[in-house]
Amino acid sequence: MENKYSPLGYEEMLERIKYKKMLEEMSSTNDPSYGGEQYAYPVEPGPTEKFGELLGRGLYKQPFGFNDERRAMASGQDLANVASFTPGPGNVLGYLEGRKMSEEGNPLLGSLISAASVGLPGSSKVASSVTPKLKTYPAPLQLPPPPPPPSPKPLQHKILHTADRPVELKDKVDNAEWNRSEIHGRNLMPLRYGENDTQMMSQIALAESDLYKKPNKVFPIENILQGMRRYGVTGKGNVNQNVDRQIGDFLSKEFIARGNATPAQVMLELQKNSPQIQETHAYFGLNSTMDEQANSGYSQFTTKRPIYDLDSPYTTYNESTDTMSQTYGERKFSMFDDGQLYGKAPATRWERGKTSFRNERHSEVALGNKLDEEEAPKANNYMHQRYTFETIDGEENVLVLQEIQSDPYKLTKDQNKLARNVRGVDEEDGPMDVEMLQYEFENNVHVGDFELKEFIRKGDNSKVGEIFSNRTNSEFYNYLQGSNRLDEFNEKYGNLYRNSQNEFEDLRELVMSLDESDPLHRIKTQEMMENASTFSQRGERLISGYMDGMSKFYGLDSVDAAKNLPRSADWFTDNVKLGLQTGAQNNSPFVLIPNGPRSLAPPAGETQVVPPKVLPFIEERYSNNPKYKLNYNTKGEFINLQEIEFGDYTTKLFGSPSESSINRAKSYNDFLKKGLKQTEQDYGVKLNATQYIDAYDQEFLKIEMTPELKEAFKTFRMNQGGQVNSMMPLKYDL
Repeated sequence: MENKYSPLGYEEMLERIKYKKMLEEMSSTNDPSYGGEQYAYPVEPGPTEKFGELLGRGLYKQPFGFNDERRAMASGQDLANVASFTPGPGNVLGYLEGRKMSEEGNPLLGSLISAASVGLPGSSKVASSVTPKLKTYPAPLQLPPPPPPPSPKPLQHKILHTADRPVELKDKVDNAEWNRSEIHGRNLMPLRYGENDTQMMSQIALAESDLYKKPNKVFPIENILQGMRRYGVTGKGNVNQNVDRQIGDFLSKEFIARGNATPAQVMLELQKNSPQIQETHAYFGLNSTMDEQANSGYSQFTTKRPIYDLDSPYTTYNESTDTMSQTYGERKFSMFDDGQLYGKAPATRWERGKTSFRNERHSEVALGNKLDEEEAPKANNYMHQRYTFETIDGEENVLVLQEIQSDPYKLTKDQNKLARNVRGVDEEDGPMDVEMLQYEFENNVHVGDFELKEFIRKGDNSKVGEIFSNRTNSEFYNYLQGSNRLDEFNEKYGNLYRNSQNEFEDLRELVMSLDESDPLHRIKTQEMMENASTFSQRGERLISGYMDGMSKFYGLDSVDAAKNLPRSADWFTDNVKLGLQTGAQNNSPFVLIPNGPRSLAPPAGETQVVPPKVLPFIEERYSNNPKYKLNYNTKGEFINLQEIEFGDYTTKLFGSPSESSINRAKSYNDFLKKGLKQTEQDYGVKLNATQYIDAYDQEFLKIEMTPELKEAFKTFRMNQGGQVNSMMPLKYDL
């Protein structure tokens, strides 16, 4: 006999316990391939069930018939089921059931049921008789149609062209439009690439997730985010790092704290906080319209390809050094948002609003002949790129990514270090840069520096702080003073400088006393140069060591410190993607990316490194010239070529890249490996990069631009954070 006093749902609970395992498996809506914890999402009752519940509760409240709530609810559900087959109420319930099916991912069947319930317009008298009843039904059943789910929204990506018109624009913009606007009297097309498809990876990951098939259904937010993090990855426990960082950057803690949301709401929140790109682009074609006085930037600092066959015995020295003509381009990028993380983009180039940082270094990059240096964008300028288009191996339009660089971030993976060295500023200039501080001290860039350093040489270490307080950015000095470490720093740095100078003077006096023909003269001269380099390195290490407390001093010791720096973890990957997009836009047969010391040396300014195949021409030309000296190591390997003039030796050519170039190549290749892997993950493609070494022994990775890749890179998928207002078309994953 049934116990009428048993708690409501007790029997049902026993049944669920009995079949617990089976029910858990059946209720899981997660793809098992995702790995990790599985979730069972709540089942939303349909309109008929809700109507039955309403009737059941009404029956239970009546003073007759039902003293068992379960029987009342069951009877209510029976009445609702009968009503669903009754003309009028049945049509309404059928219509609502169809709407629910459409919302939950069955739009075709749902639409058919809804249409059948109300009757197709004008098809019968039944339709006309039922429709008015829909308008008079109780309000709770008159649910408004859900809004259409938002699609991934391209990021704002603006481009300012400052030189020639790029190839990819020539079929989009006629000469009249290009020349219609002026900046300071110079023709400039005010192009804003609104149609450039730059997309945020987190939006793409959400739109392509299983849960987005039910965009208006409420789920636990963490379940939605779990599916997003799995975009493009394989293996249990792995996540897409780009998507994961974007979730942290562009979904507020307050939003996540809500606990539940629809996928559509998550998409709208991402779009509300999405970044913007600002790009400045200078392009110089082979037949450039720029005059001879035009600023072609750093075009001389690129890898070169020989015109003549270096293996031919008929090639002369002059011919061996002749290189092919190159189309050259520079572009730099800034990123902003509406103030959530990075600050708002300045309304004018001269405005100094609240931004993450201002980058004064390499401000001349991408100026072309359209902008003056004082007009160059500096706020949140987080990276730049230089490239060439060349004819290589008989194929035209080959893209060579000459330089991938970030002045504020450099080649470091230490996000805490970035947060320490580059902090948000309000009305100040420049990032906190260790190298720049050391450079300014050594080179007396401010009036009075030389006199102050004379006091230091005489033992007055207090003048060290006075010099550092006079920098373009005095944050380091302010920190030392505010943390009571100034006197300690003055003492250590002053002693370092004084000892270095004393050693230098001793060497200089010895060199002056030696005959220039004395081998010791050359050795001690080299030691003088090494002395200066040693002081620079030790000075930078000392400054960097004293910056350890700056993060806490300026409130940058939280986990959010580094995320406030635009694209600090992904700028290199952005550059790789951007380069591949540029190659796709210009129909490049393949793309070359430097990945070795010899290919990285010229873009870094080391243009005097002798390619191995050119060395015989060098030896033939200079070996018998008394004004020059060829130096070799004990293994017979060429070290350098020196010119002798009035007893002084000036190095003209080097046999190999410097040690710094070799070390930089190691760090660079670590970033490149990560960038290529992340690019493949975000685009769902294989790049199949292979090693390529040219006739000058410069090392590259070669990526064939197959039709598949050209199609994929029409869109720049930006993997994470930051807003950018740009001046050139990109393909990124933000």
